[in-house]
Amino acid sequence: MDRFDAGTQPAGRPPAPGRLGFVQAFLNTFWDLDGDGAEVWSTPAAYGAWLEARGFDGAATEADLERALDLRKALRGLCLANHDAADVPEVLAVLDVIAADVAPKAALAPSLSTGALDPTGDGPDAACALALGIVFAARADGSFARLKACPHAHCGWAFYDGSRNRSGQWCSMRICGNRTKGEAFRRRRGARRP
Repeated sequence: MDRFDAGTQPAGRPPAPGRLGFVQAFLNTFWDLDGDGAEVWSTPAAYGAWLEARGFDGAATEADLERALDLRKALRGLCLANHDAADVPEVLAVLDVIAADVAPKAALAPSLSTGALDPTGDGPDAACALALGIVFAARADGSFARLKACPHAHCGWAFYDGSRNRSGQWCSMRICGNRTKGEAFRRRRGARRP
C-alpha cells in the first residue's frame, strides 16, 4: 500500500491529493468504511498492522496507541474547524504537546527540494511525526483548509473538499447531507404540530 493513499471514500468522493492522503487515512481509522464500521485501531497490534501497511515498523505499545488516538482526535478538531475557518487554540496546544514528544524521537528532517518535513526514524513516533509534518506544510500552503471532518453526529469522516468555493459540508451529500437535511425537516415539522 502507498503510504499516502487515503483509500476508499464515501459515495466515490475523490481522496485528498498527494501527501495529505496520509493525514486523511490517519484520521479515518476510527471507522472501517470497507468493513463493519469498527475502530480500526482497537489494540496496539491493530495500530501496528496499520503502521506496517504504510511502511513503518509496526511494533506499537499501548502508549503509542494512546498518542495516536490523541493526535487523531486533535487533527479531527482542526478539520471540523475548517468548515468555518475557526480558531482552535486548545486543539493547537494539544498538537504542540504531541509534536514536542514525537518530533525529536522521529528526527523530522526538512527537505527544501520537496518542501516537506519527513521523519528519518521509523515506527509509531515517525508516523505521528509524518502526520504533523504534513499538516504543518499543508497549513502553510493553505491546502489543509480543504481537509474537513463531516459534522454529522454519527459520522466524522475526514474528506477533501474539492469544491471551487470550499463549501463542502458533508462526507457525501447522498449520505450525511441527506440525513442531516431529513433530520432538520423532521424537527421543523414536529415543532409545528400542536
